[in-house]
Amino acid sequence: MTAATFYLETSVWGSLAPRQPRDRARVVRRLPQLLDGVHGICVASDTVNAEIDNAPPNEAEEIHRHIDRVKPLVYPISDSMESLARAYIAAGVLPERREGDALHVAAATCLEVDYLVSWNHRHMTRPMKRLQYESVNRLHGHLKTPLICNPFEACDELRNR
Repeated sequence: MTAATFYLETSVWGSLAPRQPRDRARVVRRLPQLLDGVHGICVASDTVNAEIDNAPPNEAEEIHRHIDRVKPLVYPISDSMESLARAYIAAGVLPERREGDALHVAAATCLEVDYLVSWNHRHMTRPMKRLQYESVNRLHGHLKTPLICNPFEACDELRNR
């Protein structure tokens, strides 16, 4: 069995900043331990780093320390990712002000990762949103849409592999 790929978007890493809910931080600390290269591989994009850099400096530093320990595969945002992100917005899946969220989904789709992990329930993990992303992806020739889940679900998937 090959290792599954898990794209961790910014809201997941943000759980490691100071003053975040303990249950979220605990599961997010556990997740990278399970992403050991055998059962799962951690993936991110330049969008994650750019969004974290916009956080207050002490929080950004703390989050970057965690990311450096995990060493995710970080990919640049390509033209095809940007185009797909614009397609989500044009289709009304996301409002224009949520371009970062659109880029995360587009990056995970274009990279053909297995899972997109997010705490963003409003714009990513809801079942109807998942179907909307899949519809736009198919219209643009992407037959595989990552399974969008929260960190608790991702940990369960990794433990059961």
